[in-house]
Amino acid sequence: MARFTDLLSEKSKENWPEIYWQLTGKKWIPPKKDKRGICLEARLEDVEEIGRMMRKPGRGAWHE
Repeated sequence: MARFTDLLSEKSKENWPEIYWQLTGKKWIPPKKDKRGICLEARLEDVEEIGRMMRKPGRGAWHE
């Protein structure tokens, strides 16, 4: 998964250290390692499958 700075245009990448300095007062040091500890994997269900799941008893307050 891309980091914020990976998604910047080439011109924005050139300007990012100055912008970072203005926002934080700190020098920008590119991370050497990806520190993200959370990974999300999503899957999309078919609309019909969602309908079947919602009609099952116990699937929400409207069934009580």
